[in-house]
Amino acid sequence: MDSQSAIQVFDLTVVAAEDKVLLSQVSFDIPNGSFTTIVGLSGCGKSTLIKTLAGIITPQSGSVTMGGHSVAEIKEQFPLAIGYIPQFGTFHADLSVREILVYAAGLRLPSSVDSDTREKWIIHIVEVAGLIHLLDQKYSTLSGGQMRRVALAEELVGDPAFLLLDELTTGLDIFSDGEIMRWLRDLAHNLGKTIILVTHGTEHLALSDSTIFLHEGRLIFQGDKQSLLQTLGVGSVEELFGKFSRAKPESRISKKTSPPTFEPQPLQTERPPNGWFQFPVLLSRQTRLLLRDKWQLIIQAALVVIFPLLVAVFALDGLPQVRALTESPSNLVRTLENQIYYLRDSVGTASLISGLVMFQVILLTLIGANNGAREIAKERPIFAKELFAGLSPWACVSAKFSQLIVFSFVQAFWMSWFVKTVCGFPGSLAAQFAILFATTLAMSTTCLAISAAAASPERASLLSIYLVGFQLPLSGSALALPEWLADICRPFISAYWGWSGYLRTLDSTRYFRLVGESTKTQIAEYFTSLAVLGLHIVVALLLATFFLKLLPKSTR
Repeated sequence: MDSQSAIQVFDLTVVAAEDKVLLSQVSFDIPNGSFTTIVGLSGCGKSTLIKTLAGIITPQSGSVTMGGHSVAEIKEQFPLAIGYIPQFGTFHADLSVREILVYAAGLRLPSSVDSDTREKWIIHIVEVAGLIHLLDQKYSTLSGGQMRRVALAEELVGDPAFLLLDELTTGLDIFSDGEIMRWLRDLAHNLGKTIILVTHGTEHLALSDSTIFLHEGRLIFQGDKQSLLQTLGVGSVEELFGKFSRAKPESRISKKTSPPTFEPQPLQTERPPNGWFQFPVLLSRQTRLLLRDKWQLIIQAALVVIFPLLVAVFALDGLPQVRALTESPSNLVRTLENQIYYLRDSVGTASLISGLVMFQVILLTLIGANNGAREIAKERPIFAKELFAGLSPWACVSAKFSQLIVFSFVQAFWMSWFVKTVCGFPGSLAAQFAILFATTLAMSTTCLAISAAAASPERASLLSIYLVGFQLPLSGSALALPEWLADICRPFISAYWGWSGYLRTLDSTRYFRLVGESTKTQIAEYFTSLAVLGLHIVVALLLATFFLKLLPKSTR
C-alpha cells in the first residue's frame, strides 16, 4: 500500500433488496490530507458509497481500509477517527452554538483532557470553523451555511482523521457552496484531514484535489476536474451528466486487478470518555433543555394537579362506612337485617374501592406514558450521530431514566398524598406511595423502550397510548379474564400489579375483604407486586439500551 494513501477501496459491491446492485466492483485510492468529491446522476450510488466508507452499510464483497485499518476495526477501537455528516445535520434547536460545542467536547474528548485544554481546543475549533461571532446564537436562528459549519465544527471536536460528508452543500446558494468548498480544501491541506464530499453542486469542483464520477453504481473516473472532462470528451460537468443520462457505461475506466496489501498506520486519535463521564454531560444537557421547554413543564404540572382531582371527584363524600355484622344468635331477625344491609353496602363499596384504586393506577400509567414515550424518539437523529461518535448507550438511557425517576416520584407522591387526604383511604401512605411510584416508573421505562425502538415520536406516542389502553381490560380488575388468558397477560400488565399492591395496603381493613369477596381476580401479594414492577423496569431499561445500539445504522 502506498504510504501516502489514506483510504483504499477494492472491488466494493453493495446489493440491496431484490438483488438490486447499488455499487459494483468499485476500487480507488485517496491520498492522505486531500479533498475528494463524489459526483454523478441521482441514484448512481454516491450516498451508498459514503455510507459504506463510514461503516453504516455493510458491503456484500470487497474491502475498505483507512490508514491500513478496516472500518470495523476503527469503529471499535477509534470511534472518533471517522467523522460522518449527513446532508442535514441535526441539533437541539434551543441550544446555542457554544453549548452545542461544549456538550460535544464533554461527550467526545477523552476524560484525561483537563478543562483548560478543553476550552482552548473549543476556541481553536471555533476559529477554524469561523463561528466566533455566532457562539451565543441559538442554532434555530442560523442560516443554512452557518448550520453546516456548526455540523463540521462538532465533528472537528473529536479531531477525526477522516471526514465523510454526504451532500453537505446541497441546498446552499452558490456563494455559500463555494465558501464551504474552500473551507474543506483548507481543512484538508492545512490540518491534514482526508475529506470526501458527496455533492450535486458542480460549480466549484475545481477546488477539490480529485473527483470520483459514478454512474449506475460503477466507478467511471477518478482525477481532477480538468482530466475528468478531457478523458470523457466533454466541455463541462453538465454536458457529462447529459451524456451519461442517455447511455449506460460498458466498463469502468479505473479498475484494480488484485487486492491491496497494506501495513496499518498509527492513527492520531483518542477514545471518547466512558459512560461514567458521559452521563453527567447528558444529564446536564437534558436538564437545560427541559427547563427551556415551557410547554413540557406546563403539561407535567397540569397532569400532576388535575389527575388526583379526577379521582377525588368520584369520592367526594369519602369512603362509605361498612356495617359490622352482629353475630348474636339470640336475635335472628336482627342478624338477618344486618346481613341484608351488609350485602347491600358491600357490593357498592367493593366496586368503589376497586374502581378508585384502579383509576389512580390507570391515570399514573397514562402519566408514565407521557413521561417516556417521546424521550428518545424526539432526539433519535441526534443520538444516532452521537452513538456513531462513541456515545455510550447505557449512559444515554441512564440520563433519561434519572429524569423519569424524578417525574415519577413527584407524580406518585402527590397522587398518594392527595387521595389519602381527600378521599380518606386507610392504610400506610408510604406503602401506597411505593407501589404507585413503582407502577408509574415501570410504565415510564416501558414507554422509554418503545421510544428507543420507534421510528418517530408520533409512532412512539401512539404505541404507548395503545399500551395504556390495554391495561384496564387485561388487568382483570373490572372483568375477570379466562384463567388461561390471565396467566398469559398478567405478568406484562403493570396496572394489575399496581392495583394488587395498593389493595394489599388495605388488607387490615374491611375494605380489602369486601373487594376480595366481590372479585374473581386473584390479588397478588404486596412485595410480589413490587418485585414484578421492578422486573418491568429492569427489562425495559435493557431493551431501551439494546434498541439504542441499533440507532446509528437504522437512522442513517
